Amino acid sequence: MIARLLISVVAGLTLAAATPADETVSRGSRTISRLAAVPLDWKLPMEGKDFQVVRSKAGVTFYCRSDRSIPLLSVRGVVRAGAVYETGYPAQVARVTARMLRECGSEGMTVEKLDSLLNYYAGNLDIDCGPDLVTVQATIHSDQADTLVEILAGLLARPAFTQERFDYVVQRIRTEEDTAAEDPFYLCGRKFQQLLYATHPYGYLHSADGIEKVTLAEVQRYFSDHYGPASLALVVSGDFDASRVLKKWEEFYAGHPPARETPPPTMPEPQDRPGMFLLQKNINQCSIYFGCQSVARDLSDIHRIHLLNHMVGGSSFASRFTQQVRDREGLAYRVDSIFDTDVLGRPAFIARCRTKTDTTVRALDAMLWIIGLFRDGKIGETEFDAGVSGLKNGFVKRFATVEDVLANFLMLTILNRPRSYLEEYQAHAGAITRVQLQETARRYLNPERMTFVVVGNVREIEAGLKKFGTIYRLNEAAPASRPERQPPPGR
Repeated sequence: MIARLLISVVAGLTLAAATPADETVSRGSRTISRLAAVPLDWKLPMEGKDFQVVRSKAGVTFYCRSDRSIPLLSVRGVVRAGAVYETGYPAQVARVTARMLRECGSEGMTVEKLDSLLNYYAGNLDIDCGPDLVTVQATIHSDQADTLVEILAGLLARPAFTQERFDYVVQRIRTEEDTAAEDPFYLCGRKFQQLLYATHPYGYLHSADGIEKVTLAEVQRYFSDHYGPASLALVVSGDFDASRVLKKWEEFYAGHPPARETPPPTMPEPQDRPGMFLLQKNINQCSIYFGCQSVARDLSDIHRIHLLNHMVGGSSFASRFTQQVRDREGLAYRVDSIFDTDVLGRPAFIARCRTKTDTTVRALDAMLWIIGLFRDGKIGETEFDAGVSGLKNGFVKRFATVEDVLANFLMLTILNRPRSYLEEYQAHAGAITRVQLQETARRYLNPERMTFVVVGNVREIEAGLKKFGTIYRLNEAAPASRPERQPPPGR
């Protein structure tokens, strides 16, 4: 019996070795292709049935769903108070204000007591300022739900700003940015943002530029103008009593000024800064950013934009950037693309890469060659179908947890999108054609409009970089909005 089994195994191995394998397709891909495809039966959650949306008397909006399976309370909040709302204020005031909330405590609770309670009950609290929104993320054991509400409501309604904590926060931000800029990839992204957005708040997101003009009085004014109840929305999930949380929250907003409408955000002016911008650093690798402002303002072709980015560089291992630049040619440690349409006016396509100095030009050539394939309509049917399938099925992962479900509906309100955007997303994605994908690439991915930034030992490769555009030199210490143009030959 054993001998017969060994003969069968050897015969099978011999047959497998004799069968020619498709070298262009990995063994894992061949295995997956043989698996049976099961249609995905998924329905969008319904407000009123699967979750509740409640607006408090003070004007705060709550997205709630109870889940008693785990004794944990999770709260995710967003405030329309990011950098894009800084018109009429000094640069960096939004960031300083958000950091002050976490570092100062409230009128009824010092920051030392706050930290002590969170530590004792194994809770956590993070407050972060993004380009458009300030996000608040907190969790705690459900037995201490009242404690967490007391902490959050106190901070967001009546923070205790002091000059001492203000000085600490400003110095902390400066130190963090100096430390972050030691990473050439981070520094490259900072310079790219400055070039792409100039004096708009998006231009100094990754720096401390202008923070010296922020004062405690400006922080207090910014908080008063932008942290009202109408600007705040909360996602509450886990083991909790919704009516109790709402009642507790109302106690902290008693006597609070009435809710008022949030001022509109400041949109970046559309502009092109074509050219090759170089920053010399004596290291053995180069960081690359390139792209241009280009995202549509409406939903008419947003699904095509998502598919384009998914296939170019946004889908990690399945993207052309990863498969070609990193896996096949071995040119990059990191390569991807961003086409962010889920924020309030960051209209940009961004491609990024980190590579060795002597492969920088080849990496750029490969990335632009890939963009050219999409612009010229040279993407095969199999690759296109895989991209559409990946986008449609990946959409469901946005609803992986209860908190994710609620956050998706919250962002519909923030971005002023109808429910049908989520309901019809997969259908719209599945209806895209290869011709439409090519049209979208030609409309938004134009290398002649793109800004290129390279940070590294650029002196060794400058001659090869000239073909990508006029050479400009950047200064590490100064903002990139006024680069120094390369002098003409012979001067």
